[in-house]
Amino acid sequence: TAVTGPAAQGARHSTGPASGSLPPLKGVGCGLADEGEEAAETKAMAAAAAGKGDEVEVALENLFKAYDLDESGELSRDEFVKIEMRLAYETGEVYKADSGAARMTLMDRNLSGTLDYEEFRTRCLTAYTEMGMTRPEIVEHVNKQVKLTLTERARMGPRYHAGIRQGLRVIFNLFDASGDGNLSPEEWIAAQKAVAMEVSDDLDEGWIDEAAFAAADSNGDGVLDMEEFLEASFSMFEGVKKRTDAILTTLQRIVKVMEAQANGGRKDTPPVSIYVQADAKPEFQPPHAAWQDEGTEDDPDRNMKMWSKVGEVALPLNLATAEDVAALVRLLLKLPSDQWISIFYCGPPRDGGPRSVSLLRGERQGEGNTQTMLQYLTKPNADLRLFVKNQRKRPSKLSRQPRAFLEERDALLAKRTGQCWGLDWETQLVGDGMLLPPRPLIIKTGDSLVVEVPQTDDNGEYRYATSVFMDRTDIISKPVDENIEPKKSKKKKKKTAGEPDPLVQLSFVALKEGSCVMFVDMAWEDQEERLCATKRLTTPVAENSVARIGPIEVTVEKQAGKPDKGTFVWWNGEKWSNKKGPAKRKKKKR
Repeated sequence: TAVTGPAAQGARHSTGPASGSLPPLKGVGCGLADEGEEAAETKAMAAAAAGKGDEVEVALENLFKAYDLDESGELSRDEFVKIEMRLAYETGEVYKADSGAARMTLMDRNLSGTLDYEEFRTRCLTAYTEMGMTRPEIVEHVNKQVKLTLTERARMGPRYHAGIRQGLRVIFNLFDASGDGNLSPEEWIAAQKAVAMEVSDDLDEGWIDEAAFAAADSNGDGVLDMEEFLEASFSMFEGVKKRTDAILTTLQRIVKVMEAQANGGRKDTPPVSIYVQADAKPEFQPPHAAWQDEGTEDDPDRNMKMWSKVGEVALPLNLATAEDVAALVRLLLKLPSDQWISIFYCGPPRDGGPRSVSLLRGERQGEGNTQTMLQYLTKPNADLRLFVKNQRKRPSKLSRQPRAFLEERDALLAKRTGQCWGLDWETQLVGDGMLLPPRPLIIKTGDSLVVEVPQTDDNGEYRYATSVFMDRTDIISKPVDENIEPKKSKKKKKKTAGEPDPLVQLSFVALKEGSCVMFVDMAWEDQEERLCATKRLTTPVAENSVARIGPIEVTVEKQAGKPDKGTFVWWNGEKWSNKKGPAKRKKKKR
C-alpha cells in the first residue's frame, strides 16, 4: 500500500474443512511489544481488519502470511507441506504428502513451483464457495486457521517464529552502525557488550563473540550479511533449551538497549534531501516499461534529471508511522493535507549490488519500516534522500468498497440484464492516457459500467493492487469481479515473450435511478522494491506506479423498452466503440 493511502464457506455442513486443513493463509506479523504473543497477534489482526475493511480479505491475507515461513511473499512447496503436515498432526488427522503436493500444484496456476497471494486467495475462495459456506463461517474458519498456524510456527522452534524473525532483523539493523547492510568485526564487537548485559543466563553469551562471528561468516568475506546473521542466530537458539516466548522476551530487551544506545540523545536525523518528480503530470507505466530509462549501478545518475530536489528536512526520531513522515513532507512541499503520496528511501546495499529501494509503509505504531528507516538515516553511510511520487487526492466523501462475494455476487450478476459500458486501463492510463467519458455517464437500470484492470505484469512477475471508492452502492452496485483470459495474439511470438497477463473486469450493475460518483485506483508501488532489485536500479522509477480511473459520475435512468442485453461497448477517449482500445490520435500539421 501507499505510504499514506490505500493500494469458500465453512461450517454449515459437517463435511466442512477440518480444523487443521487449508484453504490457506496470509498472516499476521508478531510485533516486539511487551505483551503476550497471543494478545499481540489478536490486537494486530483486529487493527488490520479495522484498517482494510473486508473481513474475508483480511483473514485470507493473515493466513497466507502465517504459511509464509521465510517471509518471502511466496509459498514454496516445502513451506506449504511443512505447515499442512504440522496442522494435520496436531488435530489427529492422517496427512498424505502426495495429496498435499497435488493441492499445492492445483493452486499454482502459472506452474512456477511457488504460490503468490492471488493464487492462494483464488483457490481458497473457490474451495469455500464449493463447500457452500457463508462469509461469517469463512472468516471464523480462516481466523481459527491463522491462530493454529501461528501456534504451530512457535512450536516448530525459533527459526519459524514470526516475532523472533522480526526481532532479529531489527537487531541486525541496530548492530549495523555504518548502515552499509553488513556487520563488520568492529560493529560486531561494539554490540557485544550491550548484548552480553541483556543475555545473562537466558542465552549463550557466545552468540556474538569472536568465534561466533567467524563461524557465521559462511562465505569468508570478512563481514556478515542479514542471511548469515539469521542463520547463525537460529543455530544458536536451537542449541539452547529455552521456550520461544523466553527468547522473544530477551530479544525485546536487546532492542530497547540498542535503540537507546543508537540514538545517544539525538532527536533528529541529519538533514534529508526531498526529491519529487520533475514532470508536472507524470505518466503511469506498467513495471515492464517503467524501468527502461532508469539509472542502474553502472550509470546511477542516468535519469536523475526526472527528479527535482525541493528542500531538506531533519526527521524527528520519534515519528512512529508512515503517515507521520508523510505529514511532515506535505508541509515542506506545501501540499494539501488531503493528498496521498508514496515515499521511497534508498537503504543499505544488498548482495553486493546497489542500495535497496524501499517503500515507506506502516499505518500504525510498531508496523511497517518507519523506525527502521529513521535509524538507518542516522548512520554515517546512509543515503540521505527521500523520493516522493504518486501524488493524488484522498477521497473525503467516497469510501473504499470490497468486491461482492459468493451469494451477493451471484445476485448482482443476475441483475445485469442490459448493456455493458467498458473502460479499459490501457486506454485510460498508459502514457498520456485518454479523456474520460463526458459527465455524467448516463446508463439504464440493468446496464453495467465495466472497468477492466490487469492482475499481473511481465508474465506474472509483478502484481497489481486495485481499490474501488464509491459514495453509494444502492444506485450502482459494489464491484463484481470476473477474471478474463486475454486473447492470444495470432502473430508469431518472440522466444522471450510469454503469455499475456490475466485481466479482471469489475462490473458495477445499475440497480435503481439516481447518481453515484466512483473511481478505481490501480497500483504496483509495493512491487517497486522488487523491480529495483531485479533490474539493479538505484532509485525508484520516475513514472507513477499508482494511477486512477475516474472520478466518474454515473447517472442511472429507468430502462424504457427492451434492454440491449449482451451489448458491450468501449470508451476510446472520443466515443463509444465496439472495439477496445484508444482512438487514433490525429497527427499535428506542420
